[in-house]
Amino acid sequence: MTMNALVRKSLRAGYRHARAVSRHAGLSLVELMVAITIGLLLVLGITTLITQQSSASNELSKSSQQIENGRYAMQLLQDDIELAGYYGEYYNLAAAPATMPDACATAAADLDAAIPLPIQGYDSPSTIPDPLSACLSDANHVAGTDILVIRRTDTTSIPIASAAAGQVYLQSGLDVSLNFSKVMGTGSDTTVFTLKKKDGSLAPLRKYLVDIYYVSPCNVPASGSACTGSSDDNGKPVPTLKRMQLSVSGGAPAFAVTPLVEGIQNLQLDYGIDTDSDGAPDYYTSGTYQQDGATALTTADWANIVTIRINLLARNNETSVGYVDKKTYNLGNAGTVGAFNDGYKRHLFSGIVRVVNPSGRKAK
Repeated sequence: MTMNALVRKSLRAGYRHARAVSRHAGLSLVELMVAITIGLLLVLGITTLITQQSSASNELSKSSQQIENGRYAMQLLQDDIELAGYYGEYYNLAAAPATMPDACATAAADLDAAIPLPIQGYDSPSTIPDPLSACLSDANHVAGTDILVIRRTDTTSIPIASAAAGQVYLQSGLDVSLNFSKVMGTGSDTTVFTLKKKDGSLAPLRKYLVDIYYVSPCNVPASGSACTGSSDDNGKPVPTLKRMQLSVSGGAPAFAVTPLVEGIQNLQLDYGIDTDSDGAPDYYTSGTYQQDGATALTTADWANIVTIRINLLARNNETSVGYVDKKTYNLGNAGTVGAFNDGYKRHLFSGIVRVVNPSGRKAK
């Protein structure tokens, strides 16, 4: 066989092999469909995993916010309760007044008369009683939740020259007869502050505070200053712990409202009352009865409060898909609430706080 014939034979063999290989290369339609199905299953699995992780992360974030809000609310209340009845150097309080003070009062004389009652409470009112209704409306209060009033002075003293017009101040020091006394007035007329220190210089002033804590149906009203319903908080009303604090508006004493913590649904307080002046509570009451369980509290009873048990129910700001709250929550003397049978997760916070200044004066 010649060389040319060998070459032609070799080329024909290579061509036949290439055709055979080409007939077996690539995927059939069935193989392609199987591959696509497997790929879709893999994509579905990855998507499901990412969705579950996102949902779990979202639930963890909501629960963390709920716990943080509850603890923060407890800390705010605890800090203010511990300072209740702090009037700087002034400690010799007068006897309790015959009637409960007006929590909305802004006149210096009325505020001065209320000093012996550093703690004042309203037990789960369904409607705001007078005269508190003058500064707190039913629309801004969740019916059936407690209201707490705390009276004290600021822990920081300032010189008379720094007094702000309209702000209420308390000054304690020596009068012209060298007797230790106090003076209540506003920064609009500093001539009333004449008490002195032992070195003969004028005694400093302390801002006088009245803090009113309550649970409101919303954080930010849809319009104006009153919660109106489903349109508040951009269509999702969130119950919020708020505080009205004695401040200044237009150069005159006035109350200013500050939203403190979202998601606080209920606040119930039990007051520890000292009946034998040893600085320790002898019984706890929700604020409407004495130890006998029938007689209403007197102003003297309110003056003998030495501890407060806080029961605070916090809930998530948003619902959890598929969750139904079937639990009940014990709010102390107020009893239990729930089950709510809704999609909000909740947590109960509870703790006893000592009213340091009144209990300390009794224990001496």
